[in-house]
Amino acid sequence: MNRLIRMIDSVNDGCGKAVSWLVLVFTLVLGYEIVLRYVFNAPTKWAFDISYMLGGTYFWLGAGYTMLKKKHVRIDIFYRKFSSQKKALADIFFSLIFFFPLWGILLYKLIPYVYLSWVTNERSMQGYWMPILYPFKTVMPLGVLLLLLQGVAEFLRAVLVLTHGKGSCR
Repeated sequence: MNRLIRMIDSVNDGCGKAVSWLVLVFTLVLGYEIVLRYVFNAPTKWAFDISYMLGGTYFWLGAGYTMLKKKHVRIDIFYRKFSSQKKALADIFFSLIFFFPLWGILLYKLIPYVYLSWVTNERSMQGYWMPILYPFKTVMPLGVLLLLLQGVAEFLRAVLVLTHGKGSCR
């Protein structure tokens, strides 16, 4: 079980670190657009589409990494006072009741949505140059899958805490 947890962690860690470079690309694209638009009065036709695609990709592919690093928002008024075993029990309970059903349903619904985008060669109608959308839309179920995998790792960590009495869920 520890090997599976480490493998999932390393996948999300690697993906998160790789995707973090998109922030630099995103910043460069927006900076380029700002200079062209306001200094040379020559806005680009592609910067808007590229910026929401880069931002969305960063968001979706970084979700599992964010969970790995425990950076998702948590209302922990009570949770932080719990013992390790109570935290693990709460993590297991809420994972089974909310996390896995919600993200599992979203993944299930995204697959036909993305498939339709691919078979219709979907293009954006927001920009002048009408970029293809299906590669960007493919990132959504991939990001949800990475988040679900990290959820499995966190779930298994909590199970180990309950069964082996390890010090913490992390």
